[in-house]
Amino acid sequence: MEVPFIAFRTPEGRFVIDAYFVEFLSLGPRKTVLIKDPSRENFTDSAADPLPVLLKGDLKNFFRELFEKLEMTSEEVLSKRVSHMRRWSFLRILGIPSGHGRHVATDEILAQVERENSLGLSILKSVLGVKSVDDFDSRRIMVEGVLYKDIRVVSGRIVEIDGREDKVYTNLLKIDPAFRTAFYSAYFRRTFLPKEIEKRAQDFSYSQQAT
Repeated sequence: MEVPFIAFRTPEGRFVIDAYFVEFLSLGPRKTVLIKDPSRENFTDSAADPLPVLLKGDLKNFFRELFEKLEMTSEEVLSKRVSHMRRWSFLRILGIPSGHGRHVATDEILAQVERENSLGLSILKSVLGVKSVDDFDSRRIMVEGVLYKDIRVVSGRIVEIDGREDKVYTNLLKIDPAFRTAFYSAYFRRTFLPKEIEKRAQDFSYSQQAT
């Protein structure tokens, strides 16, 4: 399956971002892990039957809106964690049972979201060379075109054409239900379904010849 990537250049270097699956992720910060260094993986200038480019519009605005969303979410999650811990501590001081396991689980969920947001912001800051959303006004992001990456599924892992595992995609396949649904939908449509259609066409042709 050939996935399109938009190639772009910033003062920090040349990068690519998945232009199809970036639209099928459960959480915003996970979009940032689909930014890659094209010199470290297998990309081509053309593809026989690629997935469509869904990431359209101004790339700079896309990154700006994502950055703003991650900053806002980080502040909200931090506020929720602090409020939750204060409430939990208050109930413990009063000796009121409040479900220790439930509180721990809630805090872990919020902590995971906070970690993913921090990672997303860190990636954007590193790739774009920004420290805050105000820096976007003077930041130049030059789109260079579209590259393609051929990937497939082997034993539950997503691998490149040379057999190397793409750990980012494999991890998303495990943890992100929206990505998993979109990936298998696209993968089956591009592999098994065309083969089945071709087989049925051949069977029909043979049956016509027999009559």
